[in-house]
Amino acid sequence: MEKVKLNWLGCVEKAFGSCAKIAFVDGAPIGFVQYALPKHFPRVGDYTSGPPNEDAVFLACLYIISEKHRGKAYGTAMLKNLLKELDERGFRAVETFARVDSANNPSGPLAFYLKNGFKVVRQKDNFPLVRLNLKSLK
Repeated sequence: MEKVKLNWLGCVEKAFGSCAKIAFVDGAPIGFVQYALPKHFPRVGDYTSGPPNEDAVFLACLYIISEKHRGKAYGTAMLKNLLKELDERGFRAVETFARVDSANNPSGPLAFYLKNGFKVVRQKDNFPLVRLNLKSLK
């Protein structure tokens, strides 16, 4: 599986550019974020509230690994860093599937995204598609 993931990462980096980041605290990884255009994530079509819009970067994962680091604004810092980078790269929007009923979701809970300015685009189940237009950050 690791070889498949590394192959995917190489292909996406060639087509899209930077598509993953790892956050460290005291030299230890505490979280990661993975993102690219929706076409690079074949399973986005599996979500009832999808698909993501073609003009948006799809945030596949924003996850704080350790419970002891959750709720301490590391996720917010990672998101803000990503949004700044994507805005500087000229992208218009970011979308993800957030989870309504639990924080245990690879991309994070709905409340987190709403708190950070995202809006619900479509909600047909417990994983609504949320969006933030990057122009609104300026």
